[in-house]
Amino acid sequence: MRYNLLKLCFFSSVLFASLFMSCSDDDNVVLDDDVDQSKVDNDAGEETAADDSTNDDTESVEGFSKNAMLTNWADNIIIPSFQALVNKLDSLSLRADAFSETPNEENLIFLRQSWEDAYMAWQTVDMFDIGKAEEITFRNYMNVYPLNAQDMKATLLAGDYDLTSINRQDEQGFSALDYLLFGLADSDIEILAYYTDVSDGVKYKTFLTDVVDRMQSLTITVLADWKDSYRDEFIERDGSSATASVNSMVNDYIYYYEKFLRAGKVGIPAGIFSNTPLSDRVEARYKANFSKKLLSKALHSSQDFFNGVHFEKEDAGLSLKGWINHIEETNNTNNLDSLINNQFELIYLQLDNMSDNFATQVENDNLVMLQTYDIIQKNVILLKVEMLQFLDITVDYVDADGD
Repeated sequence: MRYNLLKLCFFSSVLFASLFMSCSDDDNVVLDDDVDQSKVDNDAGEETAADDSTNDDTESVEGFSKNAMLTNWADNIIIPSFQALVNKLDSLSLRADAFSETPNEENLIFLRQSWEDAYMAWQTVDMFDIGKAEEITFRNYMNVYPLNAQDMKATLLAGDYDLTSINRQDEQGFSALDYLLFGLADSDIEILAYYTDVSDGVKYKTFLTDVVDRMQSLTITVLADWKDSYRDEFIERDGSSATASVNSMVNDYIYYYEKFLRAGKVGIPAGIFSNTPLSDRVEARYKANFSKKLLSKALHSSQDFFNGVHFEKEDAGLSLKGWINHIEETNNTNNLDSLINNQFELIYLQLDNMSDNFATQVENDNLVMLQTYDIIQKNVILLKVEMLQFLDITVDYVDADGD
């Protein structure tokens, strides 16, 4: 992916219309190494450790506690979300082992359902690319799409693959399982034939379980780091410096919404960045009628994080909404939090106009995909320009959209 420097608009109310649509020549979904390197390396900034310790003492903003907000994020949203993904991957691993031992239709159905459950759980943690997840480029090994199916099959059959290699990031994760469970052939009988083949069946079964084991191991590593040490570090760094946890997490959240939710799930397949619709770029390409479910889950997870809603609960704690509310009450300004939440609701209404299968949506009526992108894009402006200015947070990444 190629990124140009982000052009911030400090007078967004004047330039709002011009910022409405973004444009670039991106046609990839998940970051490659160049994109990862384009994010600002917070650990290598010019600020010294002494500066951070000064800025990151327990801080409140005119009565608002960032420490309490970070605690809510860590304990009630992030850690429970990763724990849920680990649990789903544990079930997926058991189903993969059972299928490998007995590759029949019943076990294939169970395995597919476990894959769907884990993929839905992934939509909640994808935005938390911070700490160990960022260090090990967790996202790039878990959900790169489109899958390089041709190279994956070649390395699978050769048996010499290394799933830890950055050159194999587009040959594993949820997309690889999507292909292995749904895309090998048109019928279940034909798919099962790959796993029961006398010559290559063992290779397919081994690769399948290796991919699941790799996903499980990576997720356990990230969760363990949160529980062992990173949780306390994350909360303690509650200041206002560029390397503090609030600034880092808010930037990662918006970056996810803009690049992986807006562009990845909708914009790239719709042809926003290529001027040509690309139905083969949709998420869950081989599992029909699943694309919209993944987008819907990602949207709800994003809105819940904005509002501080506890994972799989109705309770809510301090988050971006509460912070905005606090400043609005103090300064008697407009209801930015309401604008953002109202825009999420408009997106959900738009989903009712979309096919469950985004590939067929692109091929049969791409105008609806383009309209969906436009509606999602409005919240990019509200979050990335309006909210960051309102909260006095500086963007720490570069992009190619010019918004």
